[in-house]
Amino acid sequence: MSTTLRQQVVSGIGWKIATQVVVQTTRTAVGVVLARLLVPRDYGLAAMALMFVGVTSIFTDLSLGAALIARRVITERDRSTAFWTTVAAGAACAGGGVAAAPLVGRLFSTPAVVPLFAVTSILFLITSISATQIALLTREMQFRSLQLREMAGAAVGGAVGIALALGGLGAWALVAQVLAAEALSLVLVWRFSPWRPRAIYSAQSLRELGSFAGKTSGARLLGYVNLNADNFLIARFLGAVPLGVYAVAYNVMFAPLARLAAPIQQVLFPAFARIATDPPRVGAAWLRGNRIVAAISVPAFVGLAVVAPDFVSAVLGDRWHKAIPVLQLLCIAGLSQSLQSLNHSVLQALDRAGALLGFMIFSATLTVSSFAIGLHWGVVGVAAGFAAARTTVLPIFTTIVCRAAQTRPLAFAGSVHRVLEVSAAMGVLAYVTRLALVHAGVSSGLRLAAVVATGGAVYLALLTWREPQLVAEARTLALRRGR
Repeated sequence: MSTTLRQQVVSGIGWKIATQVVVQTTRTAVGVVLARLLVPRDYGLAAMALMFVGVTSIFTDLSLGAALIARRVITERDRSTAFWTTVAAGAACAGGGVAAAPLVGRLFSTPAVVPLFAVTSILFLITSISATQIALLTREMQFRSLQLREMAGAAVGGAVGIALALGGLGAWALVAQVLAAEALSLVLVWRFSPWRPRAIYSAQSLRELGSFAGKTSGARLLGYVNLNADNFLIARFLGAVPLGVYAVAYNVMFAPLARLAAPIQQVLFPAFARIATDPPRVGAAWLRGNRIVAAISVPAFVGLAVVAPDFVSAVLGDRWHKAIPVLQLLCIAGLSQSLQSLNHSVLQALDRAGALLGFMIFSATLTVSSFAIGLHWGVVGVAAGFAAARTTVLPIFTTIVCRAAQTRPLAFAGSVHRVLEVSAAMGVLAYVTRLALVHAGVSSGLRLAAVVATGGAVYLALLTWREPQLVAEARTLALRRGR
């Protein structure tokens, strides 16, 4: 990378990580309060209502935002065409969502989900109006603005959700939390972005952007299937209460990946796109990025799997005890997924959307089959299927990316093996420590605090010993987070 680009990436990642700690702390606190105020059925109904928001957002955005980021040169015609196309698609999806709400209720045999689904359909329009501005801010690596908007959304959305939960509104509190966060995000992103759409529309621009976006949308759709078919099958065949248990476990598991690892991917995608003419440079940047992601997410998943019984009991409450084995199995899936989190960005930046689409077809087929098989054993079986599928595809996906980036799979293994070793050692010590505290009769809350403190201290000490360069890079990120 050039010095300027490297500085932008370092500053962007540092700012992302620092602010995501704030965002994650806020969302965790809100999640704990809501888990104690609401019951599994509330979470199940909200999950049903929000289930199709992700897949419809794919058709709303049409991956035009990713195309704007990936293209080397864009014109005003490209920007305005992308905006008006996205807004039109969002309006159509919002109207379609309202009309389809009764069908969703019948699909899940749950009439209570109908008004929830109808109201959440406005999200399609809200997100479409902000999508182009977000893409342009990302392209210019204006991550501070994007993160400020996310922090504000987390705080306001959480406050709205808690207020409605205290008012006894159940699932509506969870839906309102998302709506409030996205509405504020829309206002702020328009405040931060200087660009405004013009009354311009070009079919030629749409075709040029669409040549990239078409395959990317297909891959995104299959990625959505990978990550949401479990919710659909549980809702359809097991009902709202099991879905609520699964959803809470999934949200806890997904936090390290979505709140800490994903922001790094958001920074590196535009960076990869800028050096896409030199695949080996992309490969080298990908390996460095994977080391950072692994150092954050792997110990988080290992530690969470160890302390899951104490976390659920002390933090969420005993009503969620059925989520413990689900959470532990999902941590395996999350660990594998975190080591793949940058792969999509590499293939998109190198214009290997066809290879990405082919892999996603295979991955979706395997994952959905695993969910269907595991369904026989309830939500625990579904979680086990998820873990098996994510672990199986890891070496395959890694090999595809290595070929595109002209690097070797052994180089990938070499970039993360020390982090994996240190995390495994930390996990063993944390497990032994927890067993000793259980036998000593220490309460779940004190066990949780003691094991987390011990595991964290051991991990940092071992990582400093085994990966001093990575620790030095982390210090650099921390020092430059506000630049």
